[in-house]
Amino acid sequence: MRIGIIAEGSQDQLVIRNILRAFGIDKSDVLLIKPYLEDDETGFPDDPTIGTFQGVKNACLGFEGKRHYFIRAFDVFKADFMVIHIDTAEIDRQDFEFVKPNKADLPTYCTELREKAIVLINEWLEGNYSDKILYAIAIEEMEAWLLTLHAKSETAQSADAKEKWKQIVLPTLNERSIDKITKDFSKKKELKKYLPYNQSLREFVEALEKIVKP
Repeated sequence: MRIGIIAEGSQDQLVIRNILRAFGIDKSDVLLIKPYLEDDETGFPDDPTIGTFQGVKNACLGFEGKRHYFIRAFDVFKADFMVIHIDTAEIDRQDFEFVKPNKADLPTYCTELREKAIVLINEWLEGNYSDKILYAIAIEEMEAWLLTLHAKSETAQSADAKEKWKQIVLPTLNERSIDKITKDFSKKKELKKYLPYNQSLREFVEALEKIVKP
């Protein structure tokens, strides 16, 4: 099975790639579609490697009636699925109207926000590829998924997961490679230990379990 990844950043892709590896997907069968790494054949040579929320949106919207990243992944590289990743931290501050759910009840908030983000992505795609998309909706940031490696409570409630990761956790780690930092995510038994501490990570993994046999 081959799976492509469109994400906000290259480090987000590496985190997701390790999660996919926990389900028996070989690293060589994970296609880093956008952004792409310089040594990765899946990218467009004339395309900037930057990700960002807007970059994900643009990839989904396509250009001049064609969604080139999806055509490349599915038609050229024969991907079976595409993971689309976005963070929700600033989803309501973009160039479109988006109202976040009430955060009074965190579990309900996470589920409803994920569902609204999925609807938004499908609107960008105009309903195309709906049976081939895996949604990696990080609430509120991918760093909240990373914090599960060191936290024992729900990390989505962190006021600023990105800063907490960068200022408090990351400096304590001897190995700075995100691929190696998240190597436990590539082992299903270890990955399951972290799922209770982030609902959006857990919901992404649950979606994977429905379609990917380890």
